[in-house]
Amino acid sequence: MGRNKVEMETPEAAGSLAESLFSFMQRGIIPEFANGKGLPELITNFGPSSQYFAPACVIWLASCYMFARTVGKRFEWTSIQVLQVYRSMQCMLFASMGVFSMGVIYGQGGSLSAQCNDDVFIAAIINFFFWYFVADLFIMVVLLQHWRMDLLFHHGVALTGISSLILNNLYPCASAPVAVTELISLFSGVESMLPPPKVWTRGESHVFYVIRSYRLAVLVLARPFLWQHVRLSASTATSSLQAATYMLPGTLLQVLDIMWSWKILQSLFPGTFGKAKKVATSESSVNLAQAVKRSSTLEKQVSANGKAH
Repeated sequence: MGRNKVEMETPEAAGSLAESLFSFMQRGIIPEFANGKGLPELITNFGPSSQYFAPACVIWLASCYMFARTVGKRFEWTSIQVLQVYRSMQCMLFASMGVFSMGVIYGQGGSLSAQCNDDVFIAAIINFFFWYFVADLFIMVVLLQHWRMDLLFHHGVALTGISSLILNNLYPCASAPVAVTELISLFSGVESMLPPPKVWTRGESHVFYVIRSYRLAVLVLARPFLWQHVRLSASTATSSLQAATYMLPGTLLQVLDIMWSWKILQSLFPGTFGKAKKVATSESSVNLAQAVKRSSTLEKQVSANGKAH
């Protein structure tokens, strides 16, 4: 009898717990539901088109950077290591949003080269991308004075394209695969923790080669197809300026990917892809040795002539 009594009271206890949680959400956590509003109204009030989205992005980015700095002080990271860890955190978020959005679009039978004006996730990706690149440029240039030209070019092209999309109220579905391209920086924070190559242990050397091989695979096997969706979005443009908004970033950033791929190949296989540099270095070394030899011979002749006199 006692056992049956417990079993009969369990559903009632669960029901009262659910009711108390729901009432707590109504009073404090999600007050919009207290007035009978649902998820569409919640997205409208706090989504990418609301006045709260931009401050939320700035607060999130600043909090992530300050968190990385706090942890960096504990483990004595350099400023560049803190920046790379901060980037890895954001790129993980971007890639997750991109994969999720691509799955939703494919599930609905849509095309990644079309327009997704009613997709709240695409709008969130575009607006968050804008604030991420602005914050990254501010940290890199103003706070750290880290003038890395390839990243300045990358961020400049990206910000120009994103600003054009926002000003023209365009929401291409290709924003989802663009977010997935950030997979390249997923392990940048780990790579930045490695010591200089001269003092690598066997394990650290393996970590370097695994991370660089992963980045090369993303550059060669994934990103060309993802950038293709950006260029194909030009078919939905209503003017040549809108078409350029898709064609220029989709082309210039892929050219930058080719340069990055070559640099990674040189770092992975210096004996094969670094021959030109090695030959130039050896030739300059030979020329320097010959110049030093001629200079020493001349000095000996001058000293011999001085002794003769």
